[in-house]
Amino acid sequence: MSVILITLIVAFLGFYAVLSRLKSRKKSFNYRVLSALVGGLLFGGAIQLILGTDGEISAQFSDLISIFGNGYIKLLQMIVIPLVFIAMTASIMNVEGNSALSKIAPKIIGVLIVTVAISAVVGIASIYLFNIDANSLVNVMGTNNAIEARSDTLLSTQELMSNNSLTSLVLSIIPTNIFEMLTGVERTSTLSTVLFGMFLGFSVLQVRKRKPEKVQSFVDFINATKEVVLSMVREILKLTPYGVFALMTKFMMTNDLFALAEMGRFLMASYAAIGVMFAIHLALVALFGLSPKIFAKKIWPVLLFGFGSRSSMAAIPLNVDTQTQRLGVDEETANMSATFGTSIGQNGCAGIYPAMLAIMAAQVMGITVDLSFILQLVAVIAIASFGIAGVGGGATFAAVAVLTIMGLDITVVAILVSIEALIDMARTALNISGSMLSGVITAKRNDSLDVEQYNAQETLSNQDKPNNEIVA
Repeated sequence: MSVILITLIVAFLGFYAVLSRLKSRKKSFNYRVLSALVGGLLFGGAIQLILGTDGEISAQFSDLISIFGNGYIKLLQMIVIPLVFIAMTASIMNVEGNSALSKIAPKIIGVLIVTVAISAVVGIASIYLFNIDANSLVNVMGTNNAIEARSDTLLSTQELMSNNSLTSLVLSIIPTNIFEMLTGVERTSTLSTVLFGMFLGFSVLQVRKRKPEKVQSFVDFINATKEVVLSMVREILKLTPYGVFALMTKFMMTNDLFALAEMGRFLMASYAAIGVMFAIHLALVALFGLSPKIFAKKIWPVLLFGFGSRSSMAAIPLNVDTQTQRLGVDEETANMSATFGTSIGQNGCAGIYPAMLAIMAAQVMGITVDLSFILQLVAVIAIASFGIAGVGGGATFAAVAVLTIMGLDITVVAILVSIEALIDMARTALNISGSMLSGVITAKRNDSLDVEQYNAQETLSNQDKPNNEIVA
């Protein structure tokens, strides 16, 4: 083992010691995550500038720290399906009356679909405002091993989708084997889990109306299981600062900074579009008579977590906790909006990104982008947004789905492989903001929002306290 590699390992573990010290000094969870994110970007960037991206030492160090970064991601993936299943079942099962359920779910889905359609329009506009030419991008980037590898994977995905009709895709959401569904092996596993959880919860409601004593033990079991699963999530979330530092370090080490510079315009256009959608979210909050400033301050910790973890599913507990404890949303609405928001109408991954790539693909193919094309694209994006998994890589599947349905070439998706992770962090934060927005708006429309709690300023000072010990 070389001296340089040992030095890198010592420096890496040294920052872990710093993170541990910050925790012992009672620094907030958000402060530690942000410190890890910035520290990882700087540390990884410095390693690339000194050692480059293709050196043997860099490869060895990258492989070593992937234990921490990829291990953290795999822990999140491990808990996602159980969390979604239990959260959805419990949220439906605990609703007081079927009328309340019918008042909540359609409104949440409606907000998510409307906002994802708006985000698609914003994504389309950003391509033209930043004057992005996909043909120039393709010529500059050319081909490399990473692009070719991604192209092969995407082509197989596109072939699979093109061989299935829209009817087949819709039917694939209905699980034929719930045990296979719970393994998460299919692209539609998340939405299938949501569907089965809703059906199970609704069935429990029906039995409770007729023979409540017969089902009470099952209700207690599900509620107890929910607490256990949430406890598992809390333990995993405690590792977030350490996982984020490893992920950001590896990201900056393995992505060519000069390639990033070549695609800087697309990166800026993406972040500008995401920023505009955040502003639209705040405008919608104001439209319903609520303070956008308070909304932004209270959801910030959850957005920061999503930015670092790139998983809106992993943020479900924080999402629900923030909605119920700080925004005054009732528990049923908070649970449903947080869960629906991981697989329906994701503004960033299923809205902005596919829209931008569709316009760029049309440029490469020489297709005229007129009003008819845009309207068709927005409609396709709204429909295809159902079932997009709220984990890293979901946006790629969304883009392939949209481009396949529109009959567009997917080469541009592979070209952007080097900066996708960087964009995905902000996209995930926007997805979470959209799900929380749907909860707040739905609760306000149903008169179930505790406006006094929403406006309570003292809760802002408690944002960094773990409250339910989720981020202790």
